[in-house]
Amino acid sequence: ASLVAASLQLLLWLSGVPAMNFFPRFLLAGILMNLGLVMMLEWLWIARHKVGKLGLLVIYAQVISSAVFGLLPSVLIGVTVACATAQAQLMSLHVLKFHVSGKSIKSAVHRTEGQKKRLTHLSDQIEAMGLEGHLGEGPMVKFATYLRAYIKENRHVRYILFDFGFVQGTNPSACALLAKLDNTLADSLISVVYANVQQEMAERLARFGIDSSKIFKNDGNFASFQCALKYCEDMVLSSSLDAELHPLATPAQQRSQVSDELIPTYIAELAKGLSCSTQQVEAVAAQGHWACRSPGATLVRQGNVANTLQIGVPGFSEIVERIDVGESFGPAHDVSVDRSTVLCAPECVLYGEPARTSYSVTAMAPSIVLAIPKDVVQELAQKDTDLFNRITCLAARQILRRCDALSQAVELNKGGGWRGATFDRRTAEVTASLFTDDALGSLRTPTVSRRNGQTPPPSNRRSLQRRDSIMEWATNWIEQRRTQIERRSSVPFT
Repeated sequence: ASLVAASLQLLLWLSGVPAMNFFPRFLLAGILMNLGLVMMLEWLWIARHKVGKLGLLVIYAQVISSAVFGLLPSVLIGVTVACATAQAQLMSLHVLKFHVSGKSIKSAVHRTEGQKKRLTHLSDQIEAMGLEGHLGEGPMVKFATYLRAYIKENRHVRYILFDFGFVQGTNPSACALLAKLDNTLADSLISVVYANVQQEMAERLARFGIDSSKIFKNDGNFASFQCALKYCEDMVLSSSLDAELHPLATPAQQRSQVSDELIPTYIAELAKGLSCSTQQVEAVAAQGHWACRSPGATLVRQGNVANTLQIGVPGFSEIVERIDVGESFGPAHDVSVDRSTVLCAPECVLYGEPARTSYSVTAMAPSIVLAIPKDVVQELAQKDTDLFNRITCLAARQILRRCDALSQAVELNKGGGWRGATFDRRTAEVTASLFTDDALGSLRTPTVSRRNGQTPPPSNRRSLQRRDSIMEWATNWIEQRRTQIERRSSVPFT
């Protein structure tokens, strides 16, 4: 039927017959009037449920200006109001994706127990803030106001990490506000570092006076965020008497091949790392072989099944573990960088599973490893149960650290958008306490108007907060966490 109707219309148009002359004029006028009335009803009345009060006001202004001044002035009014509305909405956005402290994030560096305890004790000195979206004047003014109020409440902060990995764009005004905020924090004895900064943004920040040494980039061993976080942790530990975890060998000992004269040293270091005797390590090493891996060499690739267990020698190796979780952009995620005893893909040898992560030598120096065949490792279950148990325990600890690293990355990526920013308990409690801070007046936009210039009593301020404010996000985070804990405690243990 549709083909027939289209064919008839085409024939009528090609015939040149003036068909409009055969229809009554009032019929054509009625069709136009009907279309006009339907459009007016649709856009002047029914549209109030779609565009809201502001949009409806703009439509009325355009209709009136079109009737009084003409079509072009009405179009100009519409374009002007649309641009102003879009700018106002952009300036009202929040750009905070996550705000966490050193209590919930750790760098990928494997540290000693003493260093871990010290970092845990001083974890409130480190905080990380991730930004997202487009950084403009309005969002950055809001963020700067929030951060100034936060550091007034939390005076323990000494290092702040800004992560721009989720930022989609910026302008010179935002960079100028960041430079001003950097100076303000420096006056409060707070050091600021920057991670995942785009090259153009880094150049702008440098032009506004921010030291380029504060802007961290990928160095081949660490991602930008991990480099900055490691720097903050190292600065916190700088007053400690603890040495590094396992300093790499001196340049005289760093050779491009295995040194026979240093093999007893390798065995002693491995025995110390595995908490076993040197005789046990010698027996296993006799069935394997020592190898020197060049900087950047891949030891085990993710997804492959390795037939040998490669163990990094403490003090003579630095091995990085990375996992590719199917990201469409960016490098693989850093799991750990370790100078202690590292088992490369132990799941391959112990359980016959493909490697869940990739292991490679860092770019700093060659690494000495002990390669043990798979069957030799499995025979230890009968021949040397003690050493086999120690290897499996060390493998379990590595897998647990891998889970912690992935859990940390997942939590940081949860924030942003409709969900609001991600917090931990420390930052959420401090941020939620900012409800009564008068310095945040620009952030606390009431949803009801004040009459006669009277200020609502403090007890009602919480109910007048914007639901999308940073403080409200922190309060919701605490309430949701409390609800989850109550649910878990109410479930009977079986």
